[in-house]
Amino acid sequence: MKKRILAALLALSMIAMAAVSCGDDQGSSSQSSSSSTASGGTSGDVEEEIVTEITLPISEEKMTFTEWRSWSNDYLTNYGEVLGAQKIEELTNIHIEYTCVPETAATEKYGLLLASGEYPDMSLFGNYPGGMDAGVADGVLWDMTEAVRLYMPNYRTLLTEHEDVKQIAITDEGRNVGMYMIRCYVDGHNKEVIVETEPAWTGMTIRLDWLEELDMEIPRTIDQLYDVLVAFRDNYGAWMHLYRNGTIGSDYILSAYGVTQDFYLIDGTTEVGFGPMTEEYKTYLKLMRDWYAEGLIDPDFSSTNSTEILTDNEYFANDKCGVGISYQGTCGDAPYRNGYTDNPDIWLEPIEGPVLNEGDTTVTTFQSNVATGPTYVYTSVTAEELPVLAKWLDWHYTYDYAVIQGHGVEGSTYTIDEDSEWYFIYTDKIKNPETPGMTPTTARGLETMFNNVGYMDWKGGFELNEAIGNTFSEHAYEVWGRQTDDIMIPTDASFTSDEANEYNNLFVDIETYVEENTVQFIMGTLDIDSNWDNFVSGLESLNIARCLEIRQASVDRFYGKTWLLEQ
Repeated sequence: MKKRILAALLALSMIAMAAVSCGDDQGSSSQSSSSSTASGGTSGDVEEEIVTEITLPISEEKMTFTEWRSWSNDYLTNYGEVLGAQKIEELTNIHIEYTCVPETAATEKYGLLLASGEYPDMSLFGNYPGGMDAGVADGVLWDMTEAVRLYMPNYRTLLTEHEDVKQIAITDEGRNVGMYMIRCYVDGHNKEVIVETEPAWTGMTIRLDWLEELDMEIPRTIDQLYDVLVAFRDNYGAWMHLYRNGTIGSDYILSAYGVTQDFYLIDGTTEVGFGPMTEEYKTYLKLMRDWYAEGLIDPDFSSTNSTEILTDNEYFANDKCGVGISYQGTCGDAPYRNGYTDNPDIWLEPIEGPVLNEGDTTVTTFQSNVATGPTYVYTSVTAEELPVLAKWLDWHYTYDYAVIQGHGVEGSTYTIDEDSEWYFIYTDKIKNPETPGMTPTTARGLETMFNNVGYMDWKGGFELNEAIGNTFSEHAYEVWGRQTDDIMIPTDASFTSDEANEYNNLFVDIETYVEENTVQFIMGTLDIDSNWDNFVSGLESLNIARCLEIRQASVDRFYGKTWLLEQ
């Protein structure tokens, strides 16, 4: 359904006129408004009540919409082949034609998509230049505010009942534009969905098997971590992994001093600071310089691909690294279970990031939002089609969809055991896939709706983890979940188009400047004390002050939004 811009702009004017006729009172669910015709369009001559319940099928006649998304899979060629997607089509009578691009090419491909002037009906994970309000102003994205009010009762309720969802989902100018994935877990026993932010799913990890051999405790402070690293160096020739920008993931260790290598919130307020300009950052650099000189840090950190430790566990599995970063699914004996090492005793234990003093709480810049990954609706969708698509989207915020999203299709992916703690029990087809080389997690992914609009059950794989012997994922969630992110800039604090252009032009040089100097300070090629003032002056000459102003403005807007949908 790729329509031209002219048709899209006409559609915008149609829905705008429909909105004007709706009146100001939004307090009653029985209020009348412009009608949906049988085909889903609007007509000023017919009145109907606001939709209060989504019934299936969404459309009596099969309808097709298109979606562009970042996605790839080793076993499927298209997202439409996922069993859950096929089940959703069966239930809703809505067919989705997916255009899938690899994640590595998504940014470039999305830019080309926008430049073409020919748009899909929806996209997932596209980052519209200048933000969603700019997309509406450009006539490219639908302002879904009126569609939410008229046709999306489940999403409307989410915004009403969950302030944390609403704060993210409504734009700076008070619109509903993107339809978000909402993190939750599914309670099968009570047939309900519990909206809940997923705890941190990545964090610091340590070789627990080595600690036990050395009769040492898990380090809690920076001084204790130093003692452990010395022991790892002396006994195993191993070091701590450091990202090539001079930090360990999510600003661990550095954040113990209350700052980050980027913009942050000062003392948990809404005032924005920039870490590299502070004395605390200087203190951190001196610590890393000393550790590097003593052989406690990866000697090649400045030229190492920092993502490798998160994907193939090369450093842990080859006994090079004793402290680093892992996912919740790659902790424990995962390097052995996944075939990266023949050492059955290896154990990666999730730990809280080190603090300055016993009793302090770890602060990290990892944030897992309750609402994430918006799906955009483009003005290639006509005003007649929009009510149907809006209802289809809204069905994704129901219990029935949440079950398909997190657990797949009954009889194929799972069975139900009402007496079990888990309720949803994965089948042998998933637990023991017949395809050579396929893991149970991968098999589950071929049938469930990972990364899709609507509810996203982050606990959906817990029963499977236990069944296959992965007993450490929940433990990792529990450990990393004890940390706070009070200094983290909200990820959904957005820029205006003008701000984005100015900020990006300025900060690209600042970011490079900080990283280059940080690496030189840590490696000792630049003396910290004698060059510090010049370093700060360099930041000032690159106009860090203006970047701070822009960042502050975006944070102020995020925390000062006016809510369009009130209770």
